[in-house]
Amino acid sequence: MVTIRCFMDIQFPEFEIFAPKIDLAWTALQQRYASRLTGAEVDYLFACLVFGLTSPAYGEGEPLFHFDLCRALVAMKLPPDRADAALHAVPELTEPWVETVREQLESQAAKMGRALQEMQNFTDDTAADADQRVHGRPGNSEEKAA
Repeated sequence: MVTIRCFMDIQFPEFEIFAPKIDLAWTALQQRYASRLTGAEVDYLFACLVFGLTSPAYGEGEPLFHFDLCRALVAMKLPPDRADAALHAVPELTEPWVETVREQLESQAAKMGRALQEMQNFTDDTAADADQRVHGRPGNSEEKAA
């Protein structure tokens, strides 16, 4: 099992599942759009694709965990400043069709995510494990309230 830690010191064994798709997606986006769009637009499309890919398994769980997972996966291909920009802001779009492409990519990635979910047999136990990793973080507001 591959375990990668993000800067927030959360373990993501899910990398083993998503990493091959992330690599292929980044390569495809680069080949298809790098010459027609700005770097920020390609980064944004990539972040949306990652979000779509991971949403079937983690979209209904702890939002912070899902976002941290997306950040760590995007950071596989982008330096931290570009990963943060891609996840936090929509760049000014240079072409009117970019938003349509984003919707299509996110939808197709969600379909891939559902297929991965079925193949990997994600269960409620997986989501519970993810929630415990998040709740086990220092500074969790629920822990402070207790």
